[in-house]
Amino acid sequence: MSICNGIIKQGIPKGDCANLPAKGYERVAVLINREDIDFNNVTLAEGKKNVLVSLGLLAGKVGYEIHQMGSEPFTGSNAALEDNSYYKSVTKNLVIAVINNDRDTYGNFVDPLLNGEFVAVVERKDKGKDHASAFEVLGYHNGLTLTALDENAYGDYYGGGLYTLTETAAPISRMYLGETYEAGKALFDSLLEVAE
Repeated sequence: MSICNGIIKQGIPKGDCANLPAKGYERVAVLINREDIDFNNVTLAEGKKNVLVSLGLLAGKVGYEIHQMGSEPFTGSNAALEDNSYYKSVTKNLVIAVINNDRDTYGNFVDPLLNGEFVAVVERKDKGKDHASAFEVLGYHNGLTLTALDENAYGDYYGGGLYTLTETAAPISRMYLGETYEAGKALFDSLLEVAE
């Protein structure tokens, strides 16, 4: 299996002019309490360790919409190599901006970030060939936890704050949701509905 032995299975083909690259993320993501995921009902695509074809939630649980403002939503989000003693892995960061001072937002969203563990699904503007790589999953393997908090009443976030959620030691560089754009979008939307 190439994920463990470092054997590549494909080269990098010449760019496709019908599939021009694009920077960044769309404005809406879904953030899920990791403990609300029904891991017994998570399925990977056959032969692909980086594509989820199902991501079910436990009964009564729901993911939460994270809407970002501005021309560069989730700006500062990134991934980087982690060079461990025995194997290499990836650190993934998701930066969320809260653009107000609202006690409900802080009580129900920001304060739980302090000690929670999460999974996020973001939609990339560069959706890949046939738009099949639109939805990326962060925190699937080891969970996202809060690693940075920056609240500044005079900052660009107008009395709100920037919150960085980080997954460390992820064994793969990117995890995708759905084998097609339509399948990924249906799964993305289903996460915002209370599971039965």
